[in-house]
Amino acid sequence: MNDQLTLEKIYSKVLNNEVGKKDALKLFESLINKSDNDEIRYSALEYIGKLSFEDDITFNIIENCLISDESTLVRFEAAKVLIQNFPERDHKPLIWAIQNEKSIYFFKNLLDLLETDEYHQFKEIREKALKKIRKNYNLNSADSRFVLDIDYLDYKKFKAEFKDFLEKFELSDKENTEIGYKGLGRVKTAKQGFILSLSLKDLNEIPSSICKLSRLESLEISRCKLRSFPETCPDLISVKNIVLKNNELDRIPDWVLSIVKKEKYSYNYVIDGVINSEAYLLGLLEVLTGQPCKKMKGNNNYDTDNTVCYSINKLGHITRIYYSNINYRIGIFPKDICKLKFLEELSLNNQNIINIPECVGKLERLKILNLSFNKITRVPGSIKKLKNLENFFI
Repeated sequence: MNDQLTLEKIYSKVLNNEVGKKDALKLFESLINKSDNDEIRYSALEYIGKLSFEDDITFNIIENCLISDESTLVRFEAAKVLIQNFPERDHKPLIWAIQNEKSIYFFKNLLDLLETDEYHQFKEIREKALKKIRKNYNLNSADSRFVLDIDYLDYKKFKAEFKDFLEKFELSDKENTEIGYKGLGRVKTAKQGFILSLSLKDLNEIPSSICKLSRLESLEISRCKLRSFPETCPDLISVKNIVLKNNELDRIPDWVLSIVKKEKYSYNYVIDGVINSEAYLLGLLEVLTGQPCKKMKGNNNYDTDNTVCYSINKLGHITRIYYSNINYRIGIFPKDICKLKFLEELSLNNQNIINIPECVGKLERLKILNLSFNKITRVPGSIKKLKNLENFFI
């Protein structure tokens, strides 16, 4: 075997009709059998899939990788190539693999693949995979799928940290990637196979499968740097309580706003005199801090208990918002604040805020804007529109 004849070069020779598909297949098989590098075996399977050579020899090579390879990465790639290239063949190898597989990576990616319309004929395989994770988590299919997704996020984080650890101490790669119960540690309450209460911490994304938790009532998301999350979740109809504290967000998803706009979060502020159309914003700040907002006293002194403080005018419009609690940071400058046409003072100190929204220019009455000790690197040009602004701290 010529060391210079790489996988890519072999495939390139096939495309240029310099090497036949059967000969290329033998070369790929040889690489799979001789290499102890997971990436090479994985890539060889990828190229075998691209050959689209449907014969018994090809099938047997892929089947052998699916059943006997020690690498999760390779086993899943083998399953994917079988599904994509041999959809009409006997599904027994896939069924055997599911019955004996224990990897988070394998099940997560297999379900992602089979949940597309393209592979509807593999419904039996999908159901068997779901049955396996249902049995492990003792939850219904949708809720089990979510916990699997959370376990997968933990797996990715662990794998990245583990790689650094291995390189630091020059150890071999023997990490445990089996489905366990770590994801269930995020579930605070469950009943009859449904998650009722959930606490998510230290994540960089929220999987879209959260939208299928039809009986979820209470949700806390904290200490997360969220750059990825579902924008709409119409099936989260049972959520009554939500807390999003100590995060870093680039925006607030619509499904969170829809929960906040329910009467529960507005009622007490309306009772305190806040106009109905603005009361939900205080509800949003309550969600982002995990504690109710407090109306300032007659002398307008800030409360000392580190809650969001606000004041209103005689018509009930919000005129001042002050918050500086570093124990429960809000992590964002909510765009909805820009709707407060009577706002004169906004102080959000040391809140992990990264961006000032362009709509800040709509706060025509704003006199004081205090965003000290945040992580802001850019001030939007619309700030120039604030003709009444007297003090701007950043």
